[in-house]
Amino acid sequence: MALTKEVPNIKSSILRRIEESPENSIFFISDFLEFGSMPSVKKTLRQALSLGIISHVAHGIYVKPMASRFGEVPPSLEKIAKEIAQRDRVEIMPSGSTAANILGLSIQVPMVVSYLTTGSSRTIKIGKRAIKFRHAAPRNFAYAGTTIPLVVQAFKELEADNIGEKELSVLHKYLSDAPDKDTFQKDIILAPQWIQSIVKPIIKTLQDETLATV
Repeated sequence: MALTKEVPNIKSSILRRIEESPENSIFFISDFLEFGSMPSVKKTLRQALSLGIISHVAHGIYVKPMASRFGEVPPSLEKIAKEIAQRDRVEIMPSGSTAANILGLSIQVPMVVSYLTTGSSRTIKIGKRAIKFRHAAPRNFAYAGTTIPLVVQAFKELEADNIGEKELSVLHKYLSDAPDKDTFQKDIILAPQWIQSIVKPIIKTLQDETLATV
């Protein structure tokens, strides 16, 4: 009898949390275990799914749908990746073509968004796309800011021979708008030497431009 009374409370608590959350909120089964057992939580989420209250994103991952006049707007893979990292209490950093895309050095939207992580390596399929996490050494996360490590990962993807005036112009614009300029000098010395030789002159130019406006 106690179990029979428990389930309605679990269901109402879970549905209330979903209802009170913003559209496009990401949910994991573990988010609701405070309300009851794993089987009870899974049962309620299946019911919410059948009612259209939530949508299924990947194994064990759900989202509160965001509607538009064009239909449901799915959460970005970047948002999902950050939520997974927060759940697992690990650090992540965009890498490869994902980093290049964020910087504007590549206009091609990657089918697989890639991240370095302090956690385990794995790939999570999201429809026809995927999120790839690759375990990396702690030194990759030793930066004070977020911009320079992003540049490092993007440049490693592009390689030196593919970085020309166009790429440098795009990078100059991105760095000039970055909110963590105070970390550039400290962080760039952690980059590979060939990347330092490319980025340091841009940092110096930005400093000179700042002084000229004072």
